[in-house]
Amino acid sequence: MNKPDEQLVGEVLGGNDEAYGILVERHQRKALAVAGRLLSNVADSQEVVQEAFIKAYQSLDQLKDAERFGAWLMRIVVTRSLNFREQRSRRKAVPLDESFTAGERDPRIGGAELTASVASPQEQLIAQETGTALAEAIESLPDNLRVPLLLFAVEKVPQQEIAEITGRTLATIKWSVFEARRQLRKILSDIL
Repeated sequence: MNKPDEQLVGEVLGGNDEAYGILVERHQRKALAVAGRLLSNVADSQEVVQEAFIKAYQSLDQLKDAERFGAWLMRIVVTRSLNFREQRSRRKAVPLDESFTAGERDPRIGGAELTASVASPQEQLIAQETGTALAEAIESLPDNLRVPLLLFAVEKVPQQEIAEITGRTLATIKWSVFEARRQLRKILSDIL
């Protein structure tokens, strides 16, 4: 029997830690995908998601609507991911693997596998360059546009849920997705 999040949260608050394990299993994949899209690094994404689950567990008694556990958790993941990005940009750390470039991103966290169905080497190169340009263009967007765009267009999260995750209005999310797409078209107008 698949228990709803609300029931599992109640069980965790009642002392059943195994119920939290079920919540982790249920939401881990989406949390990793969201963090991965924001951080573009598997190890960083895993670290942030682990911290988010710990924070959620420690703060579970503060959750007002237990059936919204997933949206609440994604808000924690997004906030922690953005904070991690900011801290990482201040550190200016050099990646251990210098060959990990925007065009070679791990497909599980946002890299595009645009070359899979392309026939000729020339088409493969064009597809790779387009994918790299798109990844760099998305990366250049400010967080208030990039986060809603990635959640909506890539992760297929409904805009109402994105509003709940980010703490913004539905109208603001709709505008953010529209504006992000407009800016991407402008940035990429030379190659598209």
